[in-house]
Order: sequence, then C-alpha cells, then structure tokens
Amino acid sequence: MTQSIMLRCAKCGTRNRVPAASAGKQLRCGKCAAELDAGSVGTCTQGDFAATVLQSPLPVLVDFWAPWCAPCRSLGPELEKLASVHAGRLRVVKVNIDENPQLAGRFNIRSVPTMLLFKDGRQVEMLSGAMPAGIIAQRLQPWLNAAA
Repeated sequence: MTQSIMLRCAKCGTRNRVPAASAGKQLRCGKCAAELDAGSVGTCTQGDFAATVLQSPLPVLVDFWAPWCAPCRSLGPELEKLASVHAGRLRVVKVNIDENPQLAGRFNIRSVPTMLLFKDGRQVEMLSGAMPAGIIAQRLQPWLNAAA
C-alpha cells in the first residue's frame, strides 16, 4: 500500500490525501483546485500579507529577514526542513524587511531574524534569532497539534 500524507488547502481548508512520494510536485486541492503547499517556503509582501497570513486556515510562520543578515541566511535551510516536515499543518513564508519596511514596523521587528506565528489571523508566538528546525518545531508544537 502506498503511503500518503494529508495536506490542508491554505485557501479553503479542505484536507487532501496525497501520495507521500508526490512531495515537491505541483498538487491541487480536490475541492477548490488551488495549488497545495507541499512543504516549501513561500514569500510574502505588504500587498498579500492579509490573504497569505491573516486569512489562512493553517498556522503561518512568518520569517522576517534581510539578505545582508548572515543568521537569516543560515535559518533558510532550517525553515525548508520545517516546512517539509509539517506540510499541510503549517505554512512558512518569508518577509524581506528591506522590501517591506511597513510590515516590519507594523509588527515592531527590531532585529532579524525574527519569526512570528499567526493562527486564526492573530499573532500567537514570537521567536528571535537563528535556531535549528527541531527547536522551532518544539516551540510551535501547541499550535501545530491544534491544526492537525
């Protein structure tokens, strides 16, 4: 029997059963045909923040970063791991503070990297600094369990 994983559509919230081997491929929701997040890190801007983060049925981890920041660059692969392991239960997006200073100001970002977790449109957790994916997952576990 083929192993499968459940991916929740970030647009409509429907759970979709997909073969585990299809991770990394373009997948579509069976209900609304939106593209399913199969474990990759996305980007977010001021223009799509509300739709991407605040209106998401999934918890969303937002990484506020800058290209000149070495710890931010080292955090990138850890976020990719986190997104892959928690595909369908957590959405991970990055916000470049140099390109989106208004978002950084709105959330009082004073240093990078800073990660904010949003659930049901509100901020529920804040993490500062680069850290391994396992530590990030441990800090987010209460909200990941609630999304399962």
